[in-house]
Amino acid sequence: MDKSRLEIKPGVWLDHRRAAYLEAERILCVADLHLGYAWAHRFSGQLMPLRSDEDLLTRLRDLCTFYKPAHLAILGDIVHQAVPIAEITTELSTTFNGLREICGLKLILGNHDKKLRKLASTIGDHEFLNDFQTENFFLTHGNSPAAVPANKFVLMGHEHPSISLGDGIRSSKFPCFMVSETVLLLPAFSKWAAGSDIRSYEFMSLLAKSVRFTRAIAICAEKLLPVKLT
Repeated sequence: MDKSRLEIKPGVWLDHRRAAYLEAERILCVADLHLGYAWAHRFSGQLMPLRSDEDLLTRLRDLCTFYKPAHLAILGDIVHQAVPIAEITTELSTTFNGLREICGLKLILGNHDKKLRKLASTIGDHEFLNDFQTENFFLTHGNSPAAVPANKFVLMGHEHPSISLGDGIRSSKFPCFMVSETVLLLPAFSKWAAGSDIRSYEFMSLLAKSVRFTRAIAICAEKLLPVKLT
């Protein structure tokens, strides 16, 4: 049995690669790329190491090759900080152009994306959105209060959820999805984002606070592990 993907409701698929796919709409969703994380910290004087395993573009292209979406929706915090240094603008340009070769982009702004419009204007013509909706779904970052239309299922990021699992002696923390009747909370796509343990963490988002999450779907060893929440 394939445990690398899970259909949580008709046509809504979770993928262990930290993505969700809306099958009928052909929209692939990821959240919280935090592109340029290390370079943004270096710009502020913190000598962060550069990770060799982050490679956002390769991971995103692999997902797009698998699902063949009409659009890739990035649910906010596209960058960690929109600072005008060559390394970040180059990574932005390479990422956007590399993805546009294979699908359309829905670029939703998050709280870390201040000044991103201005920075991105130097590398091309890109449209940024506060949110995006289809007939059945509402896509948002989640940091700002949003008037969600009735009868729409919400996909959001912002919170970087994770969950600690163990055998009673030792435990480890894993990124996870969180599922309620009306909201799907995605894990951060960035590997820099360790995530906050949902068992001891209070949500920042009013939207996340307003619902009762009944399941966490942990990402463990390239498999999805459902965990019932009490």
